[in-house]
Amino acid sequence: MKYAIIMLLALASYGCGPDQQTVQPVIQDITQAVYASGRLYPKNYYRVAARMPGVIAEVYVVAGDTVRQGMPLIKIKNTTAEIGVEVAENAYALADDNARETSAFLSAAQAEYEATRSKYEYDSVSAYRQKRLLQAQATSRSVYDAAATQLDVSRQQMRKAQQSYRNLQQRVQLERRNALLQVQAQRSNRDEYIIYALEDGIVYDVVPNVGEVVAPQMLLIEIGRASEYEVELSIDETDIALLSLGQRVVYTIDSYKSGRFEGVITHINPRVSASDKTARVTASISRQSGVTFLPGMSLEANIVIAERRNAVVIPRDYLKPGSVVQVQRSSGSELVKVRTGIEDLRYVEVLKGLSTTDVLVR
Repeated sequence: MKYAIIMLLALASYGCGPDQQTVQPVIQDITQAVYASGRLYPKNYYRVAARMPGVIAEVYVVAGDTVRQGMPLIKIKNTTAEIGVEVAENAYALADDNARETSAFLSAAQAEYEATRSKYEYDSVSAYRQKRLLQAQATSRSVYDAAATQLDVSRQQMRKAQQSYRNLQQRVQLERRNALLQVQAQRSNRDEYIIYALEDGIVYDVVPNVGEVVAPQMLLIEIGRASEYEVELSIDETDIALLSLGQRVVYTIDSYKSGRFEGVITHINPRVSASDKTARVTASISRQSGVTFLPGMSLEANIVIAERRNAVVIPRDYLKPGSVVQVQRSSGSELVKVRTGIEDLRYVEVLKGLSTTDVLVR
């Protein structure tokens, strides 16, 4: 864990032989903080990217322009979508052909339905005839039952074929509508399209010029608010559990070494990057008169985790494993167990086990 020192006071040390040093605990302020590096960005900062490959037809803004939500930024002519249009048109032609009542696709289903209906009509007449013969005692009950059963089978087969035919009609109509929408979409992609501003802000950079070829997801324009800035910080994964919203942040900016900049944590991204094992944190930053922030400006930060006023502290290198210190007594030195609190790069707070009159031996 990396710690930042907000305030350090010298500790009195005493020589005690050529190989030993001694020190007494002192009372001072101590601050525990997590180190982070980051960059400045305008609030609501976003990058405009190309949706598809093409050629820049027009650029409506230049760096420094103020834009409003919905204003046009750039026009791109798509020159590589002809294949997609052709494929979509071929698919629509096939779907349109299948949706016609005279198509072989529907004709086969209709013929099957007509065949089952004819069979049902024939079996209906046969069953009626057998019923009349049974009433006249001119045939047996088993013959009539067989005719009635065949009629039920034919009725079910006809209804099934009829439903299949209707379902097929609905399906081919839907496929034709979807194919038409795809043709329209592909034709739209082939034509020029305009990208509009998503938020109010200032244009910080315009990358391409008219006539240049752009690829999908290529950066085109950077936009953000000029009056408000925020900071994106990279935090080591071992420190992320120590952070919470609202914690104070103290910044150091190389361009303004004499300035004092502070802020608070406003957002903690709940994800650790697999590539560099860091998490992203967003924080606010105070603005001073006469200071000009630029997008992408680098800085360093100390996120304050805890602070103690008038704490009893000892140097870190006097604390042994297991929270044990070696204390000098009149009869010799002895090991004393202590309870520690917060710590910074050089000092550890001692909550219990020592007083400022004790002398520690290293």
